Amino acid sequence: MLSGVTCILGGNQVENIVLISHGEMAEGVKVSLEMIVGQQANVHTVSLRPDGDNIQFENELNEKMKALNGSTLIIADLLGGTPCNVAIKNYLHVENVEIIAGMTLSIVIEAVVNQQVAVKELICLAKENIVDVKAGMHQAEQEISEANLETELNDFSMYAGKANIVNTRIDERLIHGQVAGIWSTSLDTQRIIVANDEAASDPLQKSSLRMAAPTSMRLSVLPVAQAAENILSGKYGKQRLFLLFKNPTDVLRFIEAGGPIQTVNVGNMSYKEGAREVTKSIQVLESEEGVFDAISAKGINVTAQLVPNDPSIDFMKKLKG
Repeated sequence: MLSGVTCILGGNQVENIVLISHGEMAEGVKVSLEMIVGQQANVHTVSLRPDGDNIQFENELNEKMKALNGSTLIIADLLGGTPCNVAIKNYLHVENVEIIAGMTLSIVIEAVVNQQVAVKELICLAKENIVDVKAGMHQAEQEISEANLETELNDFSMYAGKANIVNTRIDERLIHGQVAGIWSTSLDTQRIIVANDEAASDPLQKSSLRMAAPTSMRLSVLPVAQAAENILSGKYGKQRLFLLFKNPTDVLRFIEAGGPIQTVNVGNMSYKEGAREVTKSIQVLESEEGVFDAISAKGINVTAQLVPNDPSIDFMKKLKG
């Protein structure tokens, strides 16, 4: 389980998130959040009840805020609504309290898991996550079809075995805000390679991944063995490659197929029944511990690092600790 909330807002570390809404929206978002990232003791909710009014809400919000220590991010459901207006009235000029309106599950998740997120980034993320899905999927399918006809810059035989891999990451969510908006851009990635048999065989998943990937980057969604083969053959030349795996088993299969990696970064593995917390974003099953042991035994350096500005830690030491 994740034990708490840390994110950076205006240079200050936020220790609490308070979701405020009309009716049960705030509580519903928290329930959905915890289905994805585990229980969050520092995420709180205050609701304007159907039989309540601004006075009821103001009393409950102030009572909640008095019980909290440290800086707080308030996320309201609707700009101009009573919850948001009450928050502005009471906390607009209070130091260490930030207020944003337009609550979505995506920005709440990002505020919880991304230790370096800023208010402006949360707002940009919210805008980016409002899309015409049908139009986007059709466009992604068209791009994938065109990519299948693409010749990969002629002859790469001279680069065989010399892949320019800038990062290898395990992330159960594959392409999402941390990967698309932070990691891949900070590393000047030219191509993201998703190595997962299931995703490679599912046109819908491939189209969804294409929609999520930065438009400036090429994307390959491949079976694990083919990803290793393509890289070993030098197919991508000197392109800066970001390898993305859904789980440690796929990483081990990639290595056993000759995939040329020296380090793997464990980013996000969500809670599953029977899993234990290794870091706040990584929950590992007992069977997966054995897979990590096998990866490490092959001389691969296994680290844990959520975002680039976080310190890189020795994951195997943390796993055994």
